[in-house]
Amino acid sequence: MKKAMSPLRLTLLILMGLFLCWFKQGTAFGAEEQFAAKLAENRRFNEGCLRCHGAIGLKTKMDGKIVSLYVDEGEYLVSQHGTNRCTTCHRDITDYPHTGALTGEKMRVAIDNNCRDCHKDVTAVYSNSVHNGKVRCSACHGVHNIRKKEDALALVAKQQIPHTCTAAGCHSGRIKESYEESFHGKAVLLGSQKAASCVDCHGSHEIKGPGMAASPVSKTNTPKTCAKCHFKPEVNFAAGKEHFLLEKEGEGAPMYYTLKFFVWLTIIVVTLLIIHMQLELYRKLRNALASGEQQH
Repeated sequence: MKKAMSPLRLTLLILMGLFLCWFKQGTAFGAEEQFAAKLAENRRFNEGCLRCHGAIGLKTKMDGKIVSLYVDEGEYLVSQHGTNRCTTCHRDITDYPHTGALTGEKMRVAIDNNCRDCHKDVTAVYSNSVHNGKVRCSACHGVHNIRKKEDALALVAKQQIPHTCTAAGCHSGRIKESYEESFHGKAVLLGSQKAASCVDCHGSHEIKGPGMAASPVSKTNTPKTCAKCHFKPEVNFAAGKEHFLLEKEGEGAPMYYTLKFFVWLTIIVVTLLIIHMQLELYRKLRNALASGEQQH
């Protein structure tokens, strides 16, 4: 038979449990208070920056070009970086006026490096992608308006991805037009959350060229990539052509003539149906008139 726990030991265990609960709650409340204090401090700091940069129309001339220096305060505060100080990204700003401020490409490179300092987990993946060294973080995610991908206003939201990937001439022209003509493109741009956007096929931070074996759109991996949406993808999925235009010649020719055939087939069938309906109505009208004359 088990020996009953002594009242003293039981009391000590209860008191210890209560103490641990109180300590955890106190730690949580303390962390929340520290975060709130830090947030308030950062906002007070940013108020100084926004006294100038929050003025609509603030601009300067750099390398012969007029550059806007305006920052939308409301947009920044609701962004993912809204709780950070401006100098979290603009670390070169240490004085006022900003005599040593970086500009142009030097500024973009410096800020891109600062992104990598905070987002080391992403950097490890991104460093092996085809975008590394060519595309800045801000080109896809924005500058002062960075939002979570689940936010419909984010540049990396499902419906925004096609515009983001084709902005600034990155993947414009044939790539853009062919995607917009495709079933995937039409569905996504009309609001579908299930159809494939650019990143669903190509990836996001880990994008690799189609000729690379590790690419999700390589000949080997295409069926597996399609399997994320399509039931029982066949091996010959890899033989299909993507990003083709509906033209009389080239890769899109079979689809072009197929489309033309069904368009004209639909027009002819509908036209014959209308003629048939008109003839039927005409026959019924004549029968009605003849029936009326016989009754008289």
